[in-house]
Amino acid sequence: MQLFLLVVLFLFTASFSYAQTQQPQAWLIYFGHTKIKDSKWGIHHELQLRDYQIIGDHNQTLARVGAQYQFKPYLQGTLGYGFVYTEAMGAPNNPFNEHRIYQEIMASHGIKTAKLRHRFRLEERFIENQDFRGRFRYNLFVDVPLTKYGFSAKGSYLAFYDEVFINLSDNSNIKAFDRNRAYAGLGYKVKNNLGIQLGYMRQHVGTAKGTNHILLSTHHQVHWK
Repeated sequence: MQLFLLVVLFLFTASFSYAQTQQPQAWLIYFGHTKIKDSKWGIHHELQLRDYQIIGDHNQTLARVGAQYQFKPYLQGTLGYGFVYTEAMGAPNNPFNEHRIYQEIMASHGIKTAKLRHRFRLEERFIENQDFRGRFRYNLFVDVPLTKYGFSAKGSYLAFYDEVFINLSDNSNIKAFDRNRAYAGLGYKVKNNLGIQLGYMRQHVGTAKGTNHILLSTHHQVHWK
């Protein structure tokens, strides 16, 4: 826990120092998974609050819910729905809504003590006042334990991921490459079913200059008996 707090302090100090040249953005995230009794079914529930600053200029509110099925211990699928409310930076904020349907496959395996996950996601996007479009996403997650507790209660770990987004559209004005997100953070397991992560993400959208993000996330597993 002391290591986690030291890294938290370092990340926040670094982010405020970097703010002299570029304002970092902040995301507050809740990831939840409810396992339904002893079946192979579960429910994914997620809420994200995104800000153009550390706090004070709302960017997005994103909510997802999905039905998950565990095909194998290392393979699961999800069919879900997402709602996204977006505002422009500053004023006027010109808000608009987006509805998403998504399908994904998650495959996991280990290399020594590290855990690797591959997520393949297909999205159908219905954006207010825009034409329908699709998007493909691939994310590679790597988690590396730092203590003897591994990924159990009191365990700390390093978390990395890189995700690429590819647009699927007949509109020639929409480029195939949508964005890329690269993330590094530190996680701590408060309980076996509850963890927190603090990390840094660099995001590149299209050909625009990359942006910097501080992410604080909660990871929660619930067993529905």
